[in-house]
Amino acid sequence: MKKTGKEGRKMTNKDRMELARRAALEAGRMLMQYEEIHVDKKARNDYVTDADRASENLIREILLGACPEDGFYGEEGGVTGKEKPGMWVVDPIDGTTNFIHRLHPYTISIAYMVKGQPVAAAVYAPVTGEMFSAYLGGGAYLNDKLIHVSDITDPKMLILGMSFSHRDAKFAARMFELIPRLCMKINDMRRLGSAAYDLCMVACGKYDAFIELNLLLYDIAAGVLIAREAGAITSGWYEDKDCLETGHILAAAPGVFDWLKEEIDKE
Repeated sequence: MKKTGKEGRKMTNKDRMELARRAALEAGRMLMQYEEIHVDKKARNDYVTDADRASENLIREILLGACPEDGFYGEEGGVTGKEKPGMWVVDPIDGTTNFIHRLHPYTISIAYMVKGQPVAAAVYAPVTGEMFSAYLGGGAYLNDKLIHVSDITDPKMLILGMSFSHRDAKFAARMFELIPRLCMKINDMRRLGSAAYDLCMVACGKYDAFIELNLLLYDIAAGVLIAREAGAITSGWYEDKDCLETGHILAAAPGVFDWLKEEIDKE
């Protein structure tokens, strides 16, 4: 049975996509107005600002105001309503370091998940006004225009988005071992600093693939759905577990997925 929103109408996945878009847009407008940013350090290379907290609070207010029956998992505030069947998963600023230094991209990433899988999502880049969104079975969009992954089949032409973990040296070392080997076989690599945006770059065909290890659910939940709905194949590394479970992600256009999966699984 579809869940009902505050007004009593049954909420569809498309409704929740539209709600996520609205919340992301409102948070983005607020972030663009910040002139002074107060920064706290959570851990080495892991920062939180007053803007992160304000963005998350605003998003929570919008989402749960419309859908009080849902749970909420935010990067800064943790989980509320864990027992509820539907959960909003939110990164209020994905790319906080970029935001602090006034660099693009940083994004607001919002996913609605049921039984561990995203079914509605929005990723908004305030600086450029790019609104990526998707709902399960409904395709992926950039500012209301349907998008699709690239039709690449030749690995030598591949543009690869990538990054590396700051939280665990062994995962960073694995990426540093892989990068020199891959860069001699593909066209080029990019590292932008927002996993949600990287996945959207795969979705719209500007990247052909994206890889990273040791990400957290709120980093990738929205971007994974958008990439999948645009035609990307996603997987974890090494094992058959879902990337949303492990945080180790490969997302690629179908024409290069098998080749890249074989390359990254080599020891």
